[in-house]
Amino acid sequence: MERKQIISEFMEIAERPFIYLKNWKTQTGKKILGYFCTNTPEEIIQAAGFLPVRLLGSKESISLAAKHLQSYSCSLVQSSLESALRGDLNFLDGTVFPHTCDSIQRLSDIWAENLGFPFHWDLVLPVKLHTESARIYLIQELHRFRQGLQEFTGCPISDEDLRSSIVLANANRSFLRELYRIKNRNANLFSAAEFSAIVKTATLWPKDGHNAKLEWLLSWAEQSHPVANAGVRLFIAGSVCDQFPLFNLFDTCGVSIVGDDLCTGWRYFSADVSVTGNPIEALADRLIRKVPCPCKYNPGLDRGTDLLQRVEQSHAQGVVFLLLKFCDPHAFDYPYLKKRLDERNIPSLLLEIEPGGLPLGAIETRLQAFVETLES
Repeated sequence: MERKQIISEFMEIAERPFIYLKNWKTQTGKKILGYFCTNTPEEIIQAAGFLPVRLLGSKESISLAAKHLQSYSCSLVQSSLESALRGDLNFLDGTVFPHTCDSIQRLSDIWAENLGFPFHWDLVLPVKLHTESARIYLIQELHRFRQGLQEFTGCPISDEDLRSSIVLANANRSFLRELYRIKNRNANLFSAAEFSAIVKTATLWPKDGHNAKLEWLLSWAEQSHPVANAGVRLFIAGSVCDQFPLFNLFDTCGVSIVGDDLCTGWRYFSADVSVTGNPIEALADRLIRKVPCPCKYNPGLDRGTDLLQRVEQSHAQGVVFLLLKFCDPHAFDYPYLKKRLDERNIPSLLLEIEPGGLPLGAIETRLQAFVETLES
């Protein structure tokens, strides 16, 4: 086994996830449950015997979904519905819609009305996370989700099943964090696109198999000779981004990505679940103590303060915001985060992105100009 072989496998699966998942289901005969948002408790889905798969849309042009959605719906919602209506997601046995933004909640209604997946679940997570009543409600909601999966499968989900699932997911997050630490110290070990593929495949590959690949890759990375980071050190922030052509632009511009605040990056694997006590309560507590995304509110964990600390710890020279087109929560969040960066004289650049049809030429021009400004 070689680094090139493993990275090639990560990239192939990340770029063609639907093909991989259809083949996996044919070969194993096991069920697959799709979900939106990194706040979805994969551990419960996994303990129920499903493969949990994060839905990130596709790069296909929008035609069928346009009949059901407003043109200003975010591209994640539009492209995911397009994939489902085209039949590209027929390998799914069900879908979980967590309470995030208005667009995802309304997508759930359209999805249920127009698609015939056997299992459909609205996971109504609380918006405010800092009160005791929110914790009580969240625990009850996770119990309800567990019960719904048990009724659908006809099989109980024991606490021991949940703990085993938590241990497996924690190991995956731990491997990712360690690779992340090594990469940010020695950015030339992995390109931006390669590391994005490593993280993306963690959301659609069985954890035991993914852990084995990560463990080998981590061993290789730890033995690699340190190479000084070349180019401008940038930190990227935003919501959902798995656009490999965009990540390739960072490498083309000679940039070192030394940290991120993406829900398809650091926010996915930043915190573990306690393996002691009641497993449902432990899952709830992980969601509560995570630094919240713009869809959640916890005054004790300020996003601006956390972003500043992580940017400064990474010694980044600037921050690039990757804003998914028509993503209202992150759009409202951006002015506050930019203000906090401006107060510390940290330069930033805003790039609006969407699946398919990325204006790569224009983006490259703006990114290169930003890099040249930082170099000067």
